[in-house]
Amino acid sequence: MYPEFKKLDAEVLSVSVDSVFVHKMWNDHELSKMIGGDIPFMMCSDQDGSIGKSYGIYDEDSGTETRGRFIIDPDGNIQG
Repeated sequence: MYPEFKKLDAEVLSVSVDSVFVHKMWNDHELSKMIGGDIPFMMCSDQDGSIGKSYGIYDEDSGTETRGRFIIDPDGNIQG
């Protein structure tokens, strides 16, 4: 699906509360086995949960974020 998003001039990001180190280890040791190489999009660390809080997916009690998918237009508005 990523190539289809790029044709639409869209950016794809992955965001989680995990550290950059954890993202790298997961990509290098788990994800690369599933997809046969590095992921083609950026993985962002949200260790303080600020991004998750702003989108309503951060759980204060557990310090985790639930899964969410958002389409954000060039003006910064959530669509869909």
